[in-house]
Amino acid sequence: MVSQPPLFSPTQYSQKSLITRMMYNSEDTYFIEENAMDGEIPTGVFTALTPCYSYSCRPETGGCYSPRCPNNKSDQDLIAEYKDEVSVSRTASTKSTATPEGGWLVSHDAWASRVDKELLMSLDKKEIGRQEVLNEIIYSEEKFLADLTILHEVIVKGLEQSGAVEPSRLKDFIQIVFNNYEELLEISTAMFKDFLALARQYEGKCVPMIGDIMVQHMAFFEKPFVTYSPHAGLAKYIAETEMKNNPEFEKFVKDIAKHERTNRLPIWHYLLSPVTRMQRYPLLIEALLKKTPEDHPDHAYLTRCLDMIRSIAAKADNNAVHTRRQLAILHIRDAITFRQGELYDLQLSDPNRRLYHQGVLKRRSGAMDVADKTDIYVFVFDHMVLLTKQRKTSAGDEYHVWRKPIPLHMLVVQNNANYKSPSKTSSAFQSFDGSTGTRYSSNGAGSAAGAGIMLVLHHLGSRGGSVYPFYCSSTEEKQVWVKAIEDAKMSLKKRHGDMDVFELRPLDDTNFRHATSGPPTGTTTRINCSVPFVTANDERKIAIGTDNGVFFKTEGQDNSVRRIIQCESVIQLGIMEKHHILIVLTEKALRAYPVDALDSKNNTKAIDRIEMEIGQHVNFFQLGYCNGRDMLVYKKKKKTSSVFTALEPFCDLRDPRNEKLLTPRTSLFSNKPEYLRWFKKYKDFYIGAEASNIHFLKAKLNIVCERGFEIIDPENLTVGRDIPDSEDPQFNFVTRHPEPLKPLAMYRINDKFLLCYDKFAFYVNNRNGSLVQRGPGKPPVLCEWEGTPTHIVYEHPYILAIDPCFIEVRHVETGELVQIISGENIRLAYYNGGGDKPVIHVCMTHSQKPDTQALFHLSLNSNHRNSFPRRA
Repeated sequence: MVSQPPLFSPTQYSQKSLITRMMYNSEDTYFIEENAMDGEIPTGVFTALTPCYSYSCRPETGGCYSPRCPNNKSDQDLIAEYKDEVSVSRTASTKSTATPEGGWLVSHDAWASRVDKELLMSLDKKEIGRQEVLNEIIYSEEKFLADLTILHEVIVKGLEQSGAVEPSRLKDFIQIVFNNYEELLEISTAMFKDFLALARQYEGKCVPMIGDIMVQHMAFFEKPFVTYSPHAGLAKYIAETEMKNNPEFEKFVKDIAKHERTNRLPIWHYLLSPVTRMQRYPLLIEALLKKTPEDHPDHAYLTRCLDMIRSIAAKADNNAVHTRRQLAILHIRDAITFRQGELYDLQLSDPNRRLYHQGVLKRRSGAMDVADKTDIYVFVFDHMVLLTKQRKTSAGDEYHVWRKPIPLHMLVVQNNANYKSPSKTSSAFQSFDGSTGTRYSSNGAGSAAGAGIMLVLHHLGSRGGSVYPFYCSSTEEKQVWVKAIEDAKMSLKKRHGDMDVFELRPLDDTNFRHATSGPPTGTTTRINCSVPFVTANDERKIAIGTDNGVFFKTEGQDNSVRRIIQCESVIQLGIMEKHHILIVLTEKALRAYPVDALDSKNNTKAIDRIEMEIGQHVNFFQLGYCNGRDMLVYKKKKKTSSVFTALEPFCDLRDPRNEKLLTPRTSLFSNKPEYLRWFKKYKDFYIGAEASNIHFLKAKLNIVCERGFEIIDPENLTVGRDIPDSEDPQFNFVTRHPEPLKPLAMYRINDKFLLCYDKFAFYVNNRNGSLVQRGPGKPPVLCEWEGTPTHIVYEHPYILAIDPCFIEVRHVETGELVQIISGENIRLAYYNGGGDKPVIHVCMTHSQKPDTQALFHLSLNSNHRNSFPRRA
């Protein structure tokens, strides 16, 4: 390799060999020089370039007895010495491309071998070295131009004519793989043209300067090189992938290496040639600068060239970071395997995909034992967390998907302090070993000394919900994982807009604690429901229903909580705003109260003197507006039927003229119901099924029952219809569902009804109840819930499914999941969907204080209100 001429040479991208002038047992590619193939293989040793074979002979001794001793300097040896001392090795850019037809336009031999001996002897070593580097800059540019010419004429044009890639995608394929190579060909042609003129002008002489030419042309380098170089690695990957999937293209690539003009070099040499050339420019300029005196006219030009090329290289490197990330993810994608019959769309082909962290998480620690002890290899992407089992193969690492991928918005890193077990909760969790049961226990640092630091990942949702306890070797390792997940979630949030669709505004998060044992006392009680109201003094307050009575609180004043009604198990609260009546449902009775009298600190009457009983054994009630009337409708169960009573209030209890109505008038001879003091009966009706909710339409009532949704006209009870029609085969996905379905809510959206079950939601037409089709090949449902919701509420333009572990927010038009709000023991406390601005209250366990309950107003951010069709 270090002989002259060389027998073996590395390709231009074998950088280690180029720099050290050595051959390695590595993946570097070497080839026999074309001159050697003509029978000129060396048969002897050129002693002037080798150490003396005499053991005691050293260069400083002046030579030995051997007539060919390399230490015995002669004129010819001096020439050889000059040749060998150039700072940029002659072999660093030896010929790698076959000589073009007609030969090279400039000589590729050493400069010292082409000039007169008298000129050479008149120069110092530094100037000779400078001319050698300058010479290499010129002829190496011709080699680079030859590579680009072959890329254009042999490879790209040959591919267009070969038919190896389908015509329909040939243009895009060439653009992706070969990118803007034509721009590089253009700028290299222009610069070499000036180099050629310079070389011919000073043939056999010293070239005075070259920096002025380079500065002129390098001004146009940035866009072509910064566009091509970062993309080259990805282009090679795409071409290799095409080879695996397209035998015709594979044959074309192999034929390229056999082409007479490619000198048996693979296609990758030409594809990556601009990358290696960009890396070579600063090395050549630096070498030339070292040999150029500071007062030389070329020094300033070369300094400017070096700054320019370094800036271009830095920009290319910065852009290449994204490509390297993309390539790493694509290689991971190619190494992922699935169970038989299992396939997930991992979306790893997205060019903007990002990997935040990867590594092994242990599934066992200390005394803990599991059935399968294989550690899990985890990838944290910017859209999901992937749990796999790593396996070493001859082809490289393979990652077998172990569990269903966890979307980031469905992932919660649990607070180990809250992670207690065995404890029975309202829902079972899928344990990490595949069984269904209770949660694992942990005190945050493992159950035994040296057991490791527990990291608990909770995949929300009943359709894929699982809890995965892993163990880290240290707190630092755990923090790396936690930070990676947090960063990935933050990235996901930014991509969907920095502002959440809904935000939780605290109504109370300090006063009500969980009753861990014994009967509830004071504010140590469970919150069941709430309702906002405005007092006679225009104060905004909240009534909070608990297992221990009804409490009032002024919004924004944590110390203003006081119990107003002492009773057991308040299930539901409601307020009739125009009439200032508070409706309270307990396990035993439905009662009404004048809200101003309850709130007044001057009221001296006992609670039972101002309350009014409406009914006993009531299951639920709803307040609403229908047929031009404010209504209170409550339901009782009678065998398998649901009996409803609709009442209409007729008085405003805030009006002083109605003060007499606050005092009950008892009479032994009156059989009239007590509620007739404030209400008049509007209708009694029933349905032959168990009902769970009522929705008020403009002129009708929508009853949610176990068999679906029943529309009732209160003015004509003989007219009604069931939705969906159980006899209609287009609803077989509902009537023949393999699991029992529970209807939860129905909302009118423009000219359609949105029917919400505990598994999914879909649209039907308002007029005839027919299924609204979503398009060819699309399923009939708008969406399938990630969790198992207990309530569905609507605030335009979003539908919210409330599960005990999280709230999923979806767009009402597309069903797209736009937000997940996670929590513990989540429950709907209040919902009023009437008017332009619905009110939603939810209650859950405080995220930082596990013994405390937090009541929130779920508020839609104004930026997410838009002009989609509203509810009729």
